[in-house]
Amino acid sequence: MTAEEQQQPKQSSSGSFTGLILILVGIFAGALLGLFYGETMWRAAHGPTKAVETLQKTLAQKEQFSQRETDAAAATDDPQAKAKFEKEAARLAAQAVQVDARLKEVQAIADDTEKQRAAGQMYVPETVWMLTEFCGDVFLQILKLLVIPLVITSMITGITSLGDIRKVGRVGVFAITYYFITTSIAVLIGLILVLVIQPGTKSDDTFAYQSESVSAKERGTPVEKLLEVVRGKPGDPGSGMFPANIFQAATSTNVLALIVFAIVFGSALTTIGEEGEIVIRFFKAANEAVMKMVHLVMMIAPVGIFGLVASNIAKNGGAAGFGDQMQRIGWYVAAVTIGLLLHAVVLMVIVWYFGNKNPIKYALGMARALLTAVSTASSSATLPITIECVEENNGVSPKAAGFVLPLGATINMDGTALYEAIAVIFIAQSLGIQLGVGELLVIFLTASLAAVGAAGVPEAGLFTMVIVLQAVGLPTEGVGIILAIDWFLDRLRTTVNVFGDSIGAAVVDNLVVSRA
Repeated sequence: MTAEEQQQPKQSSSGSFTGLILILVGIFAGALLGLFYGETMWRAAHGPTKAVETLQKTLAQKEQFSQRETDAAAATDDPQAKAKFEKEAARLAAQAVQVDARLKEVQAIADDTEKQRAAGQMYVPETVWMLTEFCGDVFLQILKLLVIPLVITSMITGITSLGDIRKVGRVGVFAITYYFITTSIAVLIGLILVLVIQPGTKSDDTFAYQSESVSAKERGTPVEKLLEVVRGKPGDPGSGMFPANIFQAATSTNVLALIVFAIVFGSALTTIGEEGEIVIRFFKAANEAVMKMVHLVMMIAPVGIFGLVASNIAKNGGAAGFGDQMQRIGWYVAAVTIGLLLHAVVLMVIVWYFGNKNPIKYALGMARALLTAVSTASSSATLPITIECVEENNGVSPKAAGFVLPLGATINMDGTALYEAIAVIFIAQSLGIQLGVGELLVIFLTASLAAVGAAGVPEAGLFTMVIVLQAVGLPTEGVGIILAIDWFLDRLRTTVNVFGDSIGAAVVDNLVVSRA
């Protein structure tokens, strides 16, 4: 080995550590700016005006729900049911009064902000807001730009490097089995925690609002929604596991369809001899080129992550807005956070026992990917950095990483499944609805399966939660209780999703690929 070759790993390690420190600095600086200057940025970004619009919709919704309960009370002859409906109608009417009072307060803030804007006093915070949002948006868009070429090239390279097509089947079955088991463990942890902590009995849903996007997801039965994951949506040729148009699937970032296509295409390449070798070499070179682009992107990661953290905190009102959200549903946030931490510990035990890796070193090796996941709230956008960290920092073979990680970014949603189990029971508790053993079993099964349909994009778990709510007959308007804080929890559960993906790559590499 030459002196240059010996020196290269040290330089790479040093560069990786420096990059990690810079990312931590970016997160810390973004959090400081968002917490201490976020409310001013929120005003500059027309936050009060948007809050007024949301509060107006919330007020109308509260009045609508109150009237619905009143009508239900008038329509029933059962004294117990009538008393229940009347009590709920009175509760909603009282909440409407509080929402109206808050609406007047925010309207005054919006009017004052517009006066300051007209006087030119908002120029500096507007500039800070625009530059901060710009840095975050550009970084996130570049990461998303790399997702499609990376998924295609890494999957095809990973599959073709396995050689015998039967090995592809073994690796795939093992990876999917691993992902389903860890997802089930995550749901079980979530169920136990939410039943022990009982966060729903301590929540305040006064300002809860069911958004139109969530309402639109109510249509269709849970079975229909699960089948849509495979078949796709009617009239959308780019949706589903088997889309009618693979290019439209790529345009809409339908990663699951691209993975299926890459698996079949890569397997076919291994069967056509020398002609296939030419195409295989092309995709290997393309994959190396994409990974080089990932290295270049990581040079601007600290600035991009700074922008994402600061702008997301500012969008939600800075320290005051975040504190207000935590005060209302802090126990729910605590339950989800504790659950995610416990599952992360379980994953570290798994990588130690089944992956033959030091769990602490493995977690540190994944630090850049995990910090990126916290910032982007997207396992798909984080995928390029995840592959880099798994291969270069933790020594997982490209054969395993190239196949397992893109698959995991699509179907392995441990954190999302845990969050959905806690959220659904939290909603039931906050509405005073008792769930039996049968309903808990339905939640366990549905949350485990529905998480597979959660695309690796921000807040996709909210939509799959509707499936779980409908499966146990809970009202979907309960989602409004948790919407205010979901932006924060989305980042935490995405981090666990990414960590789970990386553990899966190490386990598959140790138990299947290295022994083939």
